[in-house]
Amino acid sequence: MNSKSCITICAAIAFFVPSYVIANTVVDFEEPLPGGLMPTSYMQGTIVPVSAQVTDQYLSAGLVVGRAALVVLPSGSAPSGINALAGIGGDGRIDYDTPVSFSFFAAGNSGVIGTTDFFGYSADLFGSSGNIITISAYGLDGSLVGQVSYTETGNFTAPLTISGVGQFHSVTVDQTLFNTNSGGIALDLIQFGNISIAAVSEPQTYAMLLAGLGLLGFMAFQKKQNT
Repeated sequence: MNSKSCITICAAIAFFVPSYVIANTVVDFEEPLPGGLMPTSYMQGTIVPVSAQVTDQYLSAGLVVGRAALVVLPSGSAPSGINALAGIGGDGRIDYDTPVSFSFFAAGNSGVIGTTDFFGYSADLFGSSGNIITISAYGLDGSLVGQVSYTETGNFTAPLTISGVGQFHSVTVDQTLFNTNSGGIALDLIQFGNISIAAVSEPQTYAMLLAGLGLLGFMAFQKKQNT
């Protein structure tokens, strides 16, 4: 093999990186529940047991949730059935004024970061609280890439969404509470677009690349010796 051929092959090895795409996804919080999740009371101020804390139980769909509890809503409140998400305050209690975060990864692998261009959710059906809901989207570097706000008026017949701001790695849903008792403040039917994963080389690819670089070095040494 001459040096030109080796360079071509090594370049192909260096820049061949797989990408992963996950189909559009809607996550409800009904049975069967993953990871031993068990819902708790929806009431503001309820102490949240570990079994109700939602974190990476939905990582198989590429979703990691932060500062959220799985709660049972009153009959007819949850768009998907009976369960939804509520925020967890710093004191470990249900707090609808605490932002809930959602981050995107490769399915089943929180070590591989992903991005999407669409996020939405359905609010619970007992509305008209007048609360201000703000959805913020953040890029891979943590910078704000887009934001949209809604006023809870009790007529949310469609999901609350953010899109058209480019790719983002995470979102937060933050509610400024004027009334914690009137509803419209729990989160259900989380939905997001395709998750695109940044190119990450497999261990075998690194091994092949190192072998190619070693061969290049050996050939350069041989050439120097011959001259």
